[in-house]
Amino acid sequence: MPTDPSSRVLVARCLCLAMAAAIVFELFTMSVRPAAAGLIVAPWDKLAHFTVYSAIAALLWIAAAGRMRVALLFIVVAVGLLDELHQAGVPGRTADAMDFLADTCAAAATIGLLALKGRGPGKATDRGQSCAA
Repeated sequence: MPTDPSSRVLVARCLCLAMAAAIVFELFTMSVRPAAAGLIVAPWDKLAHFTVYSAIAALLWIAAAGRMRVALLFIVVAVGLLDELHQAGVPGRTADAMDFLADTCAAAATIGLLALKGRGPGKATDRGQSCAA
């Protein structure tokens, strides 16, 4: 395990990216299971969508060190759109515009709140390292 603080930050950011990817992977693999249909009843399904997509947005925010805010928003919204389109082709599942709206609101709210929090006094972020480096 790295002991250098900058190395630990890089490891944490890479782990956040991996966790976001794992959540997205599970979204697409779990949705084809018959048990996934109606797993969470309305209106609680919207809260579930909001929670999952907020988590994806927050993990990507950390992975990107708060940079590329608009790109992060578009990525999370695109995942939500692809998820709904994917569900339209799965027997027993339907695409729902309100689910997509919950996904979009979650991404916008999470990224917006993190951006506002990052503007506070004494907020320094590590912008020198990338998981892709």
